[in-house]
Amino acid sequence: MKMLISFIVGVIVLFPFLTMISFLIIMRKRGKSPASMMRKSADWTTPFLFISVYIISLTIFGEGSGFAISGVSILTALYFATKERMKEKEFQIVRFLHKTWRACFLLLSFSYILLLVVGISLKIMEYLK
Repeated sequence: MKMLISFIVGVIVLFPFLTMISFLIIMRKRGKSPASMMRKSADWTTPFLFISVYIISLTIFGEGSGFAISGVSILTALYFATKERMKEKEFQIVRFLHKTWRACFLLLSFSYILLLVVGISLKIMEYLK
């Protein structure tokens, strides 16, 4: 039983888009609107993307990659906080958090794909030597 749970968690962490696809399928079966489904699935996938990007970058580059991921996330939050504060007179924290969380989803998705391509390329080059 422990092996099965460990395997499922490992697959979800390594392939976070499986979480997104399964969430989309479940919500589609429930009859939710497509826009609502995409937002919710992006929200549910983002924590898995944080973990998987960290693990992949740790595997490729070694120690110190967590600081870069955290730094980019903090800079993204600061950017949206500054933008929200300049745009609106009243700072709406919920809207700010949604924007930041979804921007992190987009950045992490791009990073995940880029790191997979880099990692596969490095392994192919290592194999060919």
